[in-house]
Amino acid sequence: MTLRRLWRDFICDPGRAGRHLGGLGGASAAASGPPIEPEVLARFVEKLGRGPDAVELLADAIDLAHPGYEEFCHRHLVGLLDSLANETAVRQEVIGPALRGAPRWDLTAVARCSGRLRRDQFVARLPTRSFALPENMVVRWLVGSLSRGVASLERRLGSSGIATRHEVIRRACANALGHEWFRAVPEVAAPSASMLLAAARQRLPAYRVAATLAARRAARESGGRAARHLRTLDLLAAEWLEPVSDDEIFELYTLTLVLDVLEHELGLGAPVEFGLAVSGRDHVARFRAPSDEEVLVFFDQSPASVLGVPSRYLGLLDAHEGVSGSPRRPDVTVVRVGRAHRVVALVEAKQSADAGYMSDSVYKAMGYVHDFQALWDEAPGNPKVVVLFPERVSPRLAADLRALEVALVHSFDRPVLARAIGTRLGLEIT
Repeated sequence: MTLRRLWRDFICDPGRAGRHLGGLGGASAAASGPPIEPEVLARFVEKLGRGPDAVELLADAIDLAHPGYEEFCHRHLVGLLDSLANETAVRQEVIGPALRGAPRWDLTAVARCSGRLRRDQFVARLPTRSFALPENMVVRWLVGSLSRGVASLERRLGSSGIATRHEVIRRACANALGHEWFRAVPEVAAPSASMLLAAARQRLPAYRVAATLAARRAARESGGRAARHLRTLDLLAAEWLEPVSDDEIFELYTLTLVLDVLEHELGLGAPVEFGLAVSGRDHVARFRAPSDEEVLVFFDQSPASVLGVPSRYLGLLDAHEGVSGSPRRPDVTVVRVGRAHRVVALVEAKQSADAGYMSDSVYKAMGYVHDFQALWDEAPGNPKVVVLFPERVSPRLAADLRALEVALVHSFDRPVLARAIGTRLGLEIT
């Protein structure tokens, strides 16, 4: 079994909801996993910061990552626009001076006698093409729903939260909504069962694909609030946004492992609050600690931003012209907040077995020690930084973690990870 599979299986354990704490942006893809246990998912949703809005954001991001939407927009929608089902309808109009359609001489004579028509005008029945068919209304609703969904996602996540798949959907939907024939299709609030059936029975495969996707998407948008919430829970239980790269899934594994160690080995119990990894976020988890203290966990955020700690690295750059940079972001930042002080431990995930890369990673960790010196002045103690490697790295038996500013641990050594974090934060292993 590959390391990625082991990390993924840990993240997707049905007894935890850590799979939903990763990024919602473009470096992920829709995936299925063992369903989260109902009571575990219910607690996660209940404790999720920003309440129903955060739950809906997470569900929308997962749903819009479904590969069927991108495939429909990329492969089917363009061809369908020029092959829209239609029927011939007849409308009655006043024409002239040229004759068109089927003249109604009786109505023309009456209208001329009453003075409502000139002598060069006629009443005629004109054939016209109508696109107001139920199968077209299904496609129209799906396109509108996807267009609104992507726009809403970008508004809430920012442009960095928009993936290539979202761009494909957005462009295809904008093109469809500007198509002359498609604009003639009436927009409906929701596709009815008869509309979906009509699309499913259409001879063109694109209609059948649209019917399936519209039924999936409409399930979360229709019905009462309670019904929509239950369907949202069903979605969150079975589907998630899996990081594409091995580096990012290892980072999510590291976050999930740190949360699990805090909960069990360090005896803090389950988090009392969760948060999504979105722009402008705060912590992704909050625990209660002894003596009415708290332990906060941040993911992929700089202590300079979330803790207000001065960065010596940024200070150096600011003293020079022609060079700039951003605050450094450890993968996981764990903060024990007391009445008078706070203690911080940084955890960095490095997914590589290459000796050169590993040694460079250790040097980078030592850079954190220098960069955020204000943290250690506020609360001395070691280890300040823990670097998590995939395997085969551990402190020697004689090593004293309290004497090491940087501790190196492999990804399956929970006891040493717990000891390193616990030693730094002053938490005892239970």
